[in-house]
Amino acid sequence: MYKEFLRVRNIFLAFAITVVAIALIVFAFSGHATVNIDTNAHAVHQGSGAAHSTDSVNVYAPGVEISNQDRVPFSVLLALAGFVAAIFGTVLGTCLAAENCGHLDIAWTRPASRVAYALRLMTIDALGILAIFAFTVGVSVALLYVEHWQKYLYPENTTWVFLVSFVAYALAWFGLVAALTASVRAKAGAIAGFSWVIAGALIVLSSLNLPPAIHTLVTLINYLNPLLYGSYSSGPEAARHLFNITPAFAISALFGITILGVGAALAQWRRLEA
Repeated sequence: MYKEFLRVRNIFLAFAITVVAIALIVFAFSGHATVNIDTNAHAVHQGSGAAHSTDSVNVYAPGVEISNQDRVPFSVLLALAGFVAAIFGTVLGTCLAAENCGHLDIAWTRPASRVAYALRLMTIDALGILAIFAFTVGVSVALLYVEHWQKYLYPENTTWVFLVSFVAYALAWFGLVAALTASVRAKAGAIAGFSWVIAGALIVLSSLNLPPAIHTLVTLINYLNPLLYGSYSSGPEAARHLFNITPAFAISALFGITILGVGAALAQWRRLEA
């Protein structure tokens, strides 16, 4: 277990440094090259200081400051954290594959069942996913307060829905990748990376005019595609457009993908031969 803890810690540190570095870049470059956009006159001009209209939007390259009339929901930060945690979960999803490469003989000599051992590994990974999610939200909020942008955020009645949804989104990617790589002894990283490419391609195929049989097959496969449920536009507009998915169904589907993925991974790993 300690080995998996060290693995999660090292990957967490790499992600945490990246998140902080991006926040520092935004902090360093925000507040410069002010451009005032008057939405009433539809004119763009160079300038500095306050906008000339209450409807104007001040754009600070490369950061963006939005007027009080154009506040954004807090769930935007949850969407960002969910995306970061999903990538993190994709990397951690190769945990059983990592055990397969040179550690299998040792792992199976421990006084515990194979399933119990694997579940403990996955529990550590899941806690790591929750930690990177919380860390990303914390850094984002800290940056907003340092830049005095917090006044542009507002909570929604459905913020908790987005919180659960994007945590489930990250866990679903973990479960999917675990299922895809549990019986792999090498190239697990490539499989994890290409899983995003394939997931994106499936979403694109769903919008094409394909033969009915192929379209039905792609639609069914997409129900197990975490990317389907990860869009954000004050709600998963793309998902609803393609599949008429409600937030409740999206959350249920994401947790379902997680459970199915973990179950499939355990079934494969249990049958491996050292």
